[in-house]
Amino acid sequence: MDGEIFCFIHQGGELVKGADGSVEYKGGRNNSVTVNPNISYDQFVSRICSESNIEAKEVEFRFTVKFDPSCLLPLHDDASLARMFKFNDMFCRVYVSPRADVDADVDVGFVTPASAQTPVISSNSAHVNTHGNTDVDPPRDISDDQPRIESNGFLQSSSAETTSMDQHDSSKFQNTITSSGQIFNNASEFRDALYLMSLAGKFSYSFKRNSPKQMTVVCRVDACPWKITCRAWGSTNTVQVHTFRNVHNHSLEDVASYKPILRSQRASLVIDNVIRSNPDYHPRQICEDFIKQHGMQLSYSQAWHLKEKAKERIYGRPKNYYKLLPWMCERIVQKNPGTIVELTHSSDGHFEQLFIAHAVSIHGFTLGCRPIIAIDSSHMSGAYKDAIFSATSYDANDSVFPLAIGVMSSENYEDWSWFLKNLKKVIGDKKVVIISDRRPALLCSVPEIFGVENHAHCYHHVKEEFSSFLNKNIIKGNKGKENALQWLDSIAYARLEHDYNVRMCELRKFNDALATWVEENSPEHWVMSKFPKKRWDKMTTNFDESFTVWLRDERHYSICHFMMEHMDKLAAMLVKNKEELTTWEGSIGPKIKEKVTLNITKGEGYPVAPSMNGVFGVCIGKSVLNVDTMNQTCTCKAWQMVGIPCEHACAALLSTGQNFYDFVEDCYKFPKQELIYSGSFRPIETHDMPSVNNDGVVCDLTGRIFSSLNPPHGTKRPMGRPRKKHIESQVMDRKTLFCSQCHMAGHNRKTCKKSLS
Repeated sequence: MDGEIFCFIHQGGELVKGADGSVEYKGGRNNSVTVNPNISYDQFVSRICSESNIEAKEVEFRFTVKFDPSCLLPLHDDASLARMFKFNDMFCRVYVSPRADVDADVDVGFVTPASAQTPVISSNSAHVNTHGNTDVDPPRDISDDQPRIESNGFLQSSSAETTSMDQHDSSKFQNTITSSGQIFNNASEFRDALYLMSLAGKFSYSFKRNSPKQMTVVCRVDACPWKITCRAWGSTNTVQVHTFRNVHNHSLEDVASYKPILRSQRASLVIDNVIRSNPDYHPRQICEDFIKQHGMQLSYSQAWHLKEKAKERIYGRPKNYYKLLPWMCERIVQKNPGTIVELTHSSDGHFEQLFIAHAVSIHGFTLGCRPIIAIDSSHMSGAYKDAIFSATSYDANDSVFPLAIGVMSSENYEDWSWFLKNLKKVIGDKKVVIISDRRPALLCSVPEIFGVENHAHCYHHVKEEFSSFLNKNIIKGNKGKENALQWLDSIAYARLEHDYNVRMCELRKFNDALATWVEENSPEHWVMSKFPKKRWDKMTTNFDESFTVWLRDERHYSICHFMMEHMDKLAAMLVKNKEELTTWEGSIGPKIKEKVTLNITKGEGYPVAPSMNGVFGVCIGKSVLNVDTMNQTCTCKAWQMVGIPCEHACAALLSTGQNFYDFVEDCYKFPKQELIYSGSFRPIETHDMPSVNNDGVVCDLTGRIFSSLNPPHGTKRPMGRPRKKHIESQVMDRKTLFCSQCHMAGHNRKTCKKSLS
């Protein structure tokens, strides 16, 4: 003991099982120190940490003895340090591992399989009881062929890498069963806790007896003393833990060869809290987290089904989604008088249609929003093929203002007609322009309800149809297609009849069939110069599609949960936009001010010739446009169509020194925005919300029974993962393809015609 001892330090590796059945430590970093046997434990730890550049509070130390190198003992005080020196002569090995999140009085060991990324070390504490009191002596005799591990379960160390799941999930599940006398509501709840405990503790179990009234569970490892028995209380379903012997006795080979068993119904409990806080928790991330935290390899399909099981447990069984709908509709109207809610069902009680327009939305649209509404639909991705209908408008700052939503069992003519009739009740006598896509159901229903002259077609969808026509029949090659689309843009955005005729002549010279397509596809509904009503330069429903994106996560919920989340988001949006009023500088909002500023910049260089009665001549090249500041008109018609001074009007106003903002229409100004957001909105209370019992009956705690609905007929989604990726747009900007051989655009290496030199 008088000479110095050489210590070999292992850090960042793992224990793995070799082909011959032996267990050895591989990988990681290695270091070494030479120490005097009289050194104290604190000095020894300080020496190792300084040599290895680690924090003493974040790690724990273990050592081996010379007569059994696979037996790992805890190194935590001066006594254990003295034993390490005594039983190792002049050489010893010290293993450094992340500190486990357990009681400091309990020495706990664990081993990860070879696939795990985090190094884990095992302990064979001689005496460990369930209360954490230890009495460790150096091993003098090894009676078995394999070193044994006795512990209160095998805990997984926290990963150094941040994942979507809580880093301490394993240690949390280790305590799902804590002691004898613990009570569970039923046998299934006990089995769930047992599975999570085994997953966290990395051991397998089997039932010696398994019934709702009595269960006996033992560890699968032979001679392991771990055991739990559970019994029911009399004739009730409540079960209580009777025997709880939480001590394992495993060899390193047993632990290294452990493989977790996947039971989807119970394994999904692991991700419950993650799904609650992050509904976008992707199956690929679930796969990564399970292999890191639990050593369990999942396929994508298994991870997807785990997520679906967790969603079902959180939001309820799909067949019960519609049970609470009548109660929720009644509560919405009760809390927000003036709200319009329409709910229809079949004669046998199956859901068909739902329409909701909140009182605060009706109030804001009636008092301040411009008379233009975009309507669109998107699919819900739940267990049933429902569709969400939406109607949105604009506030004074050109931001989206939700007006009404609907949930339908389909997207046919009858559903759209029913939705639009209810929307008409909300609008009243106000004349509005409706923007929609060109699906047949809307081409019929919108003109019937709002008049054919008030139906504007979304130009984005027109352009998609035009592009498809190019691909299938006429134009080949990207250059020709780009030219044709540019001509279509110039036709659609032409404000003057003369400009429209010129562009049509150019298109006809390029390809007569394309010009014929334009003439046959109702240009009076999507060309600016042809549309008879004021549409405020709103050519597409893209802003309405952003409303769909706004509810992207909620589309995956049950219908009742979707309604709750929609109300929460609506309330948050109303508060946010109302608070932003305090940041307005002047009479108009930031978005409108930006548009005016852009027009001022464009008009600064235009020559202006003043005339009488507020009429100015603005020179644009060889052309002269008349601007009438008194009637707020311009030859280009942009001022009349938008309500904001165009670049020519700004040039005229700049020459007279007048305030540009005084000539912006009142619908964009502060008083209108104040009126739009002057209403009130109260979220519904759910503390007394009834529940669905095992018989499918909706009742509250007092036993009062409420009316309920069944899922819609014939809309059950087929098994498997639904497609969530949108069909690619025909006119969207695509990523340019470059060849890795010649580095030219438009082709890849395989189709490259340049010969290899």
